[in-house]
Amino acid sequence: MAPLEQAVAAIACTFREFPGPCGDIKLCQAQLKELLEKEPPTWTPTELRERDHNKFMSVLDAIKDCEVDFVEYTCLLACLCAYCHEYFKDCALDPHCSQ
Repeated sequence: MAPLEQAVAAIACTFREFPGPCGDIKLCQAQLKELLEKEPPTWTPTELRERDHNKFMSVLDAIKDCEVDFVEYTCLLACLCAYCHEYFKDCALDPHCSQ
């Protein structure tokens, strides 16, 4: 698979690891918190305060159903990608970049 295909597959698979036992394809606040603490460990502060998680949830939960669906989750990732792009825009390109 090409790198972009691998990235898209990883995004979808990661999201599906966290939903509840009923097979819901949505994340409640506790699941979102677990995902944010587990998946980007080098980019997430060691301890996010509970109100930080609450704010994150309220921003991501566009339809205000107290859950984050896949589309809402991808908005988070799009913002993260845009942030990384901006942060690294002045860095020299490395064609063999592994990170």
